[in-house]
Amino acid sequence: MDADILLKGGRIIDPSQERDDIGDLAIKGDRIASIGESLSIKAGIVVDARDCIVSPGLIDSHLHMFADGTDAGIDPNVALLPNGVTTAVEGGSTGTANYELYRRVVLNGCRVRIKCCLSVSPTGMSTRKYPENVNPDFYEREKLQRLFDRYSEELLGLKLRLSKEIAGDGNARPLEETRKLAEDIGCRIIVHTTNPSIDTERIAALLRPGDIFCHAFQGKGDTIVGLDGRVKPGIKAAKERGVIFDACNGSYNFAFRVARAALADRFFPDIISTDLNTMNLYKHPVISLPYVMSKYINMGMTIEEVFCCCTRTPALWMGMQGSIGTLAPGAFADVAVFKLINQEAVFYDYSGDCIRGDKLLVPQMTIKDGVIMFRQASFNNEER
Repeated sequence: MDADILLKGGRIIDPSQERDDIGDLAIKGDRIASIGESLSIKAGIVVDARDCIVSPGLIDSHLHMFADGTDAGIDPNVALLPNGVTTAVEGGSTGTANYELYRRVVLNGCRVRIKCCLSVSPTGMSTRKYPENVNPDFYEREKLQRLFDRYSEELLGLKLRLSKEIAGDGNARPLEETRKLAEDIGCRIIVHTTNPSIDTERIAALLRPGDIFCHAFQGKGDTIVGLDGRVKPGIKAAKERGVIFDACNGSYNFAFRVARAALADRFFPDIISTDLNTMNLYKHPVISLPYVMSKYINMGMTIEEVFCCCTRTPALWMGMQGSIGTLAPGAFADVAVFKLINQEAVFYDYSGDCIRGDKLLVPQMTIKDGVIMFRQASFNNEER
């Protein structure tokens, strides 16, 4: 056989190659073998992908996956593979006190490719009963450095939640000290900005190129939108110099009034992620990454723009461009197949505000490292 799996006649959307056309995709082993129009290839499994979107496996860049180790943790295999997600980033559930346990419990048994961010709080986000302690006096700097040295291939950055109820009103010190620590370690910062302790422009000014301003469209306290209804100049300036803006939906971290204003001002997210956890997995307002992506399609972003936010851009941020988030030959054979169906849907935010849409991305098949990990029962277009 020339290939193990051949997907034929799908709409191939791959922002990494600026590709949006009808074609075939061949997989051999755990790699993309070839891509093109009407490939003359014999394969063990031939799938008719007509009327479907074929994309790189999705990357969910922020969610919480320490199942049974934290109140919020979900099982990534259950949550992600049925939704076309083949790579995910743990959003800071653990810190120095429990990261090794997380590795043994979650990473060793996971079929999803996982990278991680460490909370600056030693205990991470263990419980919903009270917030983590982000007082810099308790940062375990030497332990953090050792973990980043030991697991340099899997640790991406430091996570800080800079909300008033966590860091205190007007307190910039946790972010200032986290930035110094990140510079010493040589890693990125991911900052939770819902109901921020300091104004959003000051947060953005403290972030460096490659750092993530997380929950970009949150609606509590100070937001990225000014009184004039436009995105604030300091926010736009930060984006221009390379700060990454992640829409990161969550249960309470997205407001339509902010998102509408930002999109109307042509301020689009760099990354779209879910912030999935036990409160919102398969439940409104998040449900899944394809559901969140559908919301942005119904808000006016193009399909290509939305897929870029969940494939090419996060792969670049992770330093894995060319390996994931792409269908280029030689890349890992992580592939997602969707149908874009016309069906009425209602999308909600935390306040009860909503929009009605008529387009939904429905997962049909997920392939991870060349292995079919999920398939809708109705997606039965296979030749033998």
